[in-house]
Amino acid sequence: MLLQREKTNPLDPEQFQEIRDLFKIYLIELNSENPMEFKALDLSMVYPEKETVTELLEQIDDLKKCLDSFRPLNPAQLKNLEHAFDIQYTHESTKIEGNSLTLSETALVIEKGITVKGKPLKDHIEVKNHQEALKYVKSLSILEYDLNEHDLLRIHDFILQGIDYQNAGRYRHERVFVAGSRHIPPNPLKLDTLMALYFEEYQKDKQELHPVLLATKMHEKLVRIHPFIDGNGRTARLIMNLILIQNGYMIANILGEAKKRDAYCDALEKSHIDQDSTDFQKIILNEVKQAFFNYLDMVADPDVEEGKGAYFFETIKPFLTA
Repeated sequence: MLLQREKTNPLDPEQFQEIRDLFKIYLIELNSENPMEFKALDLSMVYPEKETVTELLEQIDDLKKCLDSFRPLNPAQLKNLEHAFDIQYTHESTKIEGNSLTLSETALVIEKGITVKGKPLKDHIEVKNHQEALKYVKSLSILEYDLNEHDLLRIHDFILQGIDYQNAGRYRHERVFVAGSRHIPPNPLKLDTLMALYFEEYQKDKQELHPVLLATKMHEKLVRIHPFIDGNGRTARLIMNLILIQNGYMIANILGEAKKRDAYCDALEKSHIDQDSTDFQKIILNEVKQAFFNYLDMVADPDVEEGKGAYFFETIKPFLTA
């Protein structure tokens, strides 16, 4: 891969400190115009936009090495980061499905239990449910874990608690149609067979696919089967992120704003109707890439303790000395 070919031999301590000093100067200059308006680290100079799945996977693998070079992360910092990103993910995932709460309102509901005046009770319950489902997902995400029907239904049960007790954690028994889609989900009589095949395919693909592609496929396939009356999208995104977290990747957060949501839905539609999942894969891969950007922006500190971040600093060296 190109990034690997461009890298030099490992840095000696003096060179390592030199790069850290250059990185500190870069960060100061980045925010020199207005110190009160913080600008994020721009890693697009190192990892520019790519058009193919293969190229995106190469970038993601390299970004993972960069983040891993800072591990173990500071526990207090990690807790703070994960909490902020988890609330953002809950906000965006429920927003895709029509939830009206803003990001700040979502945080108030989750953190303070506050009821937002003028907003539907259902919207409050949805974000609380999603946050609890995410906690459950994280409790499962050890490397040895295998996705199974019990946990899938448990995740869905969290999603619909207090909203639809009758259907929470249960496959549907009715025919359904998805508004605005040409894809017609399968007859409920076929669901037991289709879901058994879903888990069989997971076991097979787990041994063969890149973890990010496995997560993407399990997401797309669950939405295609549409096994539940409601909550399919939120559940599928949680399953995807369970696989990502389990394998050391960040949460892929599809934004709920109209342009991003429409691109996401259109890519799912294309995968269902045309049997072409390339666009969908690229959307998820780009979100995983962005998640690494977000984390590295927070943990890439030029004053980090000695020895940490070596791979990251080696990677950005050519761009700091150009």
